[in-house]
Amino acid sequence: MPSLPQTTSAVALTVAIPIMYPFIMPLFSSNKLPVDRRLVVITGGSQGMGLSVAKLLASKGANVAIVARNKEKLDRAVGEIRASALREEQRFIAVSADLTSASEARKALEEIRAWDGVPDIVWTCAGEAFPGFFKDQDVQLLEKQVQTNYLSVLWTAHAALNIMTQSPLPLQSPKRHLIFTSSVMAFYPLAGYNAYTPSKAAIRSLADGLRQECHLYNIAVHACFPGTIYSPGFETEQLTKPEITKILEGSDEGQSPDEVAKQCVRRLEKGHALAVSSFMGETLRAASWGASPRGNWVWDTMFAWIINVVWLFMGPVMDSEVVKYRKKNGDEAFYSAPQEA
Repeated sequence: MPSLPQTTSAVALTVAIPIMYPFIMPLFSSNKLPVDRRLVVITGGSQGMGLSVAKLLASKGANVAIVARNKEKLDRAVGEIRASALREEQRFIAVSADLTSASEARKALEEIRAWDGVPDIVWTCAGEAFPGFFKDQDVQLLEKQVQTNYLSVLWTAHAALNIMTQSPLPLQSPKRHLIFTSSVMAFYPLAGYNAYTPSKAAIRSLADGLRQECHLYNIAVHACFPGTIYSPGFETEQLTKPEITKILEGSDEGQSPDEVAKQCVRRLEKGHALAVSSFMGETLRAASWGASPRGNWVWDTMFAWIINVVWLFMGPVMDSEVVKYRKKNGDEAFYSAPQEA
């Protein structure tokens, strides 16, 4: 008869293995974001993080379409992306569009579909920030940041999902993906960015909601949360950034666009739904589960710990309800009818 410690250990292992399996196995599993010979659309792909993502995925064998407003920058960017390609036969295209317009976003995605078929991966990298104290900013500048940072993502995602669901993939095919670029400030806002941060927080909310809804279409949804990126936009931000904002950002050492792209892709390949690009991002993501000031700090902190554990189980349960609903009604019920030419 086994001793009590042995029995206890056996019981503990029996309980722990099925609980930890979903979290351990991704560390050893295959690439969750295969891109070789697949079509990837990247918005904001003419410079900064978007361009770095495009070059990195091209080096992994992807066909890449980039979308931005400035045609001259787009043309230069395509040359850089082509130089990064894994094979000569890979294809690249640049599409000029103002994605803050729903009709232009739809037109851009349709142009790409006509060029190389339905996108397998759509990654939104377009965005900009104009730091300053909220009360002092011009209302047009406030609106511009909402349009560029959130509406461009909203319209792109809406157009992409409609195109993807019109042409479902065969069974056993790698999943299609929607990937959004938010910011670590969606986890913890800073003074001086209060025109920018809400639009990035909205992207996180959109990603969380669509991640669940898109189980209906077998499409994976992710969001990336970089910190400071030393891109062309960074220099522009310094022109209006308040001193207190620079002080608060002191612990953020910043990263190059190439490093951000590398770290985000590495985590996406592991299957992360919320991908960060640095240790600081890891800490802010952890803090976001309870970063706001507490009421009763003892109760609220303890309850946050408990709920974090509960959601390890409740999250998958909620997702499984969506999957069961899809199976009950049949996959075709949730796909869009093909649009007439």
